[in-house]
Amino acid sequence: MDVNLIELPNGLRIVHRYVPYTRLVHCGYIIDTGSRDDPESRAGMAHFIEHMAFKGTRKRKTFHVINYLESVGGDVNAYTTKEKTCFYVSMLAEYFDRATELLTDITFDSVFPDKEIIKEKQVISEEIDMYRDTPDEAILEDFDLMVYPDHSLGHPILGTRDSISQFTRDEIMGHIRESYAQGQVVFGVVGNVSRQALDLVIRKYLAPLQLPAARVRRTPPATPAIQDQVVEIATDQAHEILGGRAYAARKGHFAAFGLLTNLLGGPAMNSRLNMNVREKYGLTYNIHAFYQPFTDTGMWGIYYACDTDNIARIRKLVHKELKQLCEMPLGPIHLSQAKKQLIGQLTLSHESLLSQMLNMSKEVLDFDHMLPFEQYIAEIEAIEAKDIQAAAQEIFESSPISTITYRPT
Repeated sequence: MDVNLIELPNGLRIVHRYVPYTRLVHCGYIIDTGSRDDPESRAGMAHFIEHMAFKGTRKRKTFHVINYLESVGGDVNAYTTKEKTCFYVSMLAEYFDRATELLTDITFDSVFPDKEIIKEKQVISEEIDMYRDTPDEAILEDFDLMVYPDHSLGHPILGTRDSISQFTRDEIMGHIRESYAQGQVVFGVVGNVSRQALDLVIRKYLAPLQLPAARVRRTPPATPAIQDQVVEIATDQAHEILGGRAYAARKGHFAAFGLLTNLLGGPAMNSRLNMNVREKYGLTYNIHAFYQPFTDTGMWGIYYACDTDNIARIRKLVHKELKQLCEMPLGPIHLSQAKKQLIGQLTLSHESLLSQMLNMSKEVLDFDHMLPFEQYIAEIEAIEAKDIQAAAQEIFESSPISTITYRPT
């Protein structure tokens, strides 16, 4: 795979892959700032800025921002995570110049009109209420806070009604100056755009950017204590998550734990939890495991929803699966099957050119280089049964496991 990594004198880095067999281009700005970087008492700032970027620039009103690319079939989107903000476009490659110009405009030249700030506070308040009214979403936010108490990683990405109500335009502009800085911004391009075409837009739009010097912002979270919490809510089902801290990205038994999580409760119907809880006993419709690595820590959990009378039984079955992974190493056949399954899933995702653009850009931000997809596959192939067992023992036995339960009133 022919990939270019370009660093400009202004501190902006560019990831580029020329793909001649497609008619499309996927490009975007990925910024190394997310909800964990929000100012103290201003949870939701990064997400609010992502929304407001589309509300007008020095030379465009909201309608013109939206219409400029969508009128030629482009898909313009954005998202915010705990550690990243992204503005991106997927469209016909012939409009690459137009896409880059608009993305640069909304990312670095938005004006944040006061009347739009007031309006967007209400819109995001409605979005917050929508998620809080959805138990399987709300419990994830509350679980974050249990795993990362007194740390910004525990804050909800959207913030709270109270926190966003206090945002001012000066605070927003100050946060952008601190976060959209040198070494913290990557422009990714994957699609039918040659290096020559890329150089043209670099000279026109990217090289003239003036990025401020970066500041050190992140501190790792302290070691957590075990917590158990029960919340009464007006629902028909009980919801529960148990879990805790895990490995940071590419640290410790990172790859082995990723394989273990997929084996335990990944998206496939043959996961251990699905087979031994749902299929065997019919106790739940939805049970799965998740693992979210960050740059300096990580989080894992197991979620399930069921009738209140079944919650204790499911919890017991889950702990039984965790104990078995700690005590019994996988046999050669099961290990081989687990590897093939994960490799197949990752390959399906990697075939998406949009995913390639986003993933390579994030790798440059986190590791200062791109990791070849073949390296990921080789690392999975190299995992041994003892690695999985060691990861299980370290995370499930030696680390605190917390539980949060939503119980119907």
